[in-house]
Amino acid sequence: MPPQQPQRFQPQQPQRPPTHWPPVPPMAAMRPAPAPSPWQARITAAKRAYSRAGAAITLMLVVWVLLALLLQGAVAGMLHTPQLSMWLSVVISSGVLYCIALPLGFIVLRTEPMLPTRRFTLKPSRFLMYLLVALPITYAGNIIGIVLSALLSSGQANNRILDMTGGSDWVVNIVAAVLLAPIVEEWLFRKQLIGRLRRFGELPAILVSALFFALFHLNLFQFFYAFGLGVLFGYVYTRTSKLRYTVGLHMLINANGGIVAPWFMNRMMAVVEAHPTAETITNAQMGALLSGFAYAFVLLAATLAGLVLLIVRWKRREFYLAPEQLPRGATRRAAFGNPGVITCIVVGTLGTLLMLFA
Repeated sequence: MPPQQPQRFQPQQPQRPPTHWPPVPPMAAMRPAPAPSPWQARITAAKRAYSRAGAAITLMLVVWVLLALLLQGAVAGMLHTPQLSMWLSVVISSGVLYCIALPLGFIVLRTEPMLPTRRFTLKPSRFLMYLLVALPITYAGNIIGIVLSALLSSGQANNRILDMTGGSDWVVNIVAAVLLAPIVEEWLFRKQLIGRLRRFGELPAILVSALFFALFHLNLFQFFYAFGLGVLFGYVYTRTSKLRYTVGLHMLINANGGIVAPWFMNRMMAVVEAHPTAETITNAQMGALLSGFAYAFVLLAATLAGLVLLIVRWKRREFYLAPEQLPRGATRRAAFGNPGVITCIVVGTLGTLLMLFA
């Protein structure tokens, strides 16, 4: 029997897994996704809050303008008149704004929480200081608005606010411009907007509120001084958290521009038109001229004093650290780089330009 050859050792080949098995993920993919940083979560919340505020103001603007125009046109057709009286136009416009547009916008805005803050009292001397500071802001912004409106329209633009304040219906001016508008606008743009946005930083909340306040007028003649006053009123509100002070300032500014100044101007113009020369002017008419010049002199002196105070107090401005303060580099992007604010700026700007030629 022949000897058997020794069997060679045959190493076994490793078995390969079936091709339908899922591949083994790398170690990096097996790690859990990192949680968002607190800063990123805060920035996201700020963008959402500012966007919601912009959406609320946009909704108010669109509903207010469209519905007011439709109702005014319908009433004019029913009365068979090409143009409604000033008081009837104001009643329709204010009714739509206060009863329909404002509640709809507030429904959107109220979903953002209101930040509770301490309240502080404003001394009468400090209130007077802010009133004086408001004068140069008002007149400088008014000049810019007049010049820019004239340039864009080749001098054809019509300032609607002058049509209202220059009329003879003083009751409409007092009720609409001196009483209702300051109360409603301060409640909306200072208490509601700043109160719901200031937790991310006081300065961006003030600036966005002032921008919305200026756009809400839909009047280029008013835009610049409305923005400046919005910044001033917003600062006063953040330092006091009491609406009474900004409402008081707003009422006094509107009363001066809409009631007192036109009253003196109309008296002086009536004397000049009736008596081109000073030979036949009566004592009463001379008193009207002198009182008008005295008013202009006092107003000029108060405006210069306010300008000095504005320059001096500008260096002493202060903003408190907010509970959810955003980092400096992210503030502008969060406040202005969101869909709601961008849409509000676009809609408000288009409406302002269209009203310039209406």
